[in-house]
Amino acid sequence: MELLNDGKIEKWNPAAPTATGSVPRLVSTWNYGSVNASGGPNPTFHGDILGDWREEVVYTNASYNELIIFTTNQPSSTRLYALAHNPAYRNAMTLKGYVQSHHVDYFLGAGMATPPRPNITYAP
Repeated sequence: MELLNDGKIEKWNPAAPTATGSVPRLVSTWNYGSVNASGGPNPTFHGDILGDWREEVVYTNASYNELIIFTTNQPSSTRLYALAHNPAYRNAMTLKGYVQSHHVDYFLGAGMATPPRPNITYAP
């Protein structure tokens, strides 16, 4: 599990000693020119927008004319619908804004059952 803390993407390690108070850093988003439109440490958006169940973090650049998207480069054999197709996840994105964690209404993790197919229809 990765954590997003004040513009830092960090790797959670449950086996690491808690006394050190540190979490290994993977990325400092500001090193890639990312800023937040509100001037704070939070991204413009975070959530599953690429549709592979893993969440992306979206910032803008200082000129506000480019999006900077942080995603994983790790392959996965897990294939799921985009999390935004899950009603609970989508509602959480709306209710809590784009700076809080979003959760699906099923267990998502090792040993999980196949999640229910989302009820998606296309408008004519």
